[in-house]
Amino acid sequence: MTVSVIPCLLEQRIISNTIDNFVKAIEESKIKAQLLIVTTNKEKKLIDSDDTTYEVVKKKLATSSKYKNVKLLNYPAYSGMMAHQLNFALQAIIKNNKNVDKKSYFAVYNADSNITKQTLINMCKLCQTKSFPLIMQEYAAFFKNLKSLSPLMKGFAIFQTNFEFTNGFTNGFTNGILFSKFLRNHVVGHGLFIRLDYLQKIRGFTTDYWCEDIYLSFFLRSHDVKIYPIFAVEYGESPKNLKILMKQNATWFKTLFENGKIYSDLVKKHIDRTSAFSYLINQYRGAFAWLFLPTLYLAIIFYLFLLGNWQLGIIFLFSYIATTTIRYWLSNRIVELLSHNTMQSKLYLAFLASFAYLISNIGPLYSLLNPKRKKYKTER
Repeated sequence: MTVSVIPCLLEQRIISNTIDNFVKAIEESKIKAQLLIVTTNKEKKLIDSDDTTYEVVKKKLATSSKYKNVKLLNYPAYSGMMAHQLNFALQAIIKNNKNVDKKSYFAVYNADSNITKQTLINMCKLCQTKSFPLIMQEYAAFFKNLKSLSPLMKGFAIFQTNFEFTNGFTNGFTNGILFSKFLRNHVVGHGLFIRLDYLQKIRGFTTDYWCEDIYLSFFLRSHDVKIYPIFAVEYGESPKNLKILMKQNATWFKTLFENGKIYSDLVKKHIDRTSAFSYLINQYRGAFAWLFLPTLYLAIIFYLFLLGNWQLGIIFLFSYIATTTIRYWLSNRIVELLSHNTMQSKLYLAFLASFAYLISNIGPLYSLLNPKRKKYKTER
């Protein structure tokens, strides 16, 4: 059995279509699965209306019997984060299924997630070939709203998709064949399948950090738990403007930059310190690369042209654009192969991503300049 859990906060605009998408995928895959929508009373503090996500979902589920496998749960607190909603859902699932076996999964998705029957079919195949692994991960392409984005934001959609598939899918695939303590593979808080008995054993998701998936990635690496990628693609939305992207990335960077604290927390427990320390170094390497490399590339380009060394400046700029465009094109090609859908303008979109990368550190910079900010809920 698989229970797909979607925590929601201010998702009135898109949750209805998401429910229909999951119901269709479950029906077409013909597997035993449920969908659990988890809303929160926190919404009542944020909007001056009774038209909450809970009410929208409640009305929708009452319209047809086809939603019989969709359940609605409301987290009663007026504060908290996504992890609190997930843990609340976990408690409810365990309460209603006292005999949790090793073939049941807790899957986490976002309110804008779109999957196909192939996700569930390939997940089942992976369960059979890998004897029901503890962790499986479907990685996302942020193309759901691609046509409505500006050229710059299309570039960022490709940039983020590339991160998912180069740091997540390809490293996870390699680790599934030849395990390495030095690969920086990770889970993300959407498309995550975690075996229910294992999630119960580790007492759910951490609420000590903003991004529970970054902590979980570190936790899994410190216990040498393999992350098996699912050969399918989840489609999600990409931020529609630079301000939203900056705040979203700042939230991720804050937890990423707290990996030293996460390491300190983990070493107090019985963990593989070699794996944990190598992962810590990898995480800090990634954090500093995200923070400084885009500015370094820009500085080199401007410096060469300011010196009047046009020939070397053009060579460097061409080399940068060529190598990054090829990298982003390859990640687009991986998405094509996994989704079995032809992607239009792959090269052009990869070209846009190479320019978006040059200012991709605006989120980390914003995070460092605003250390007292509150956790940001991504606008959709």
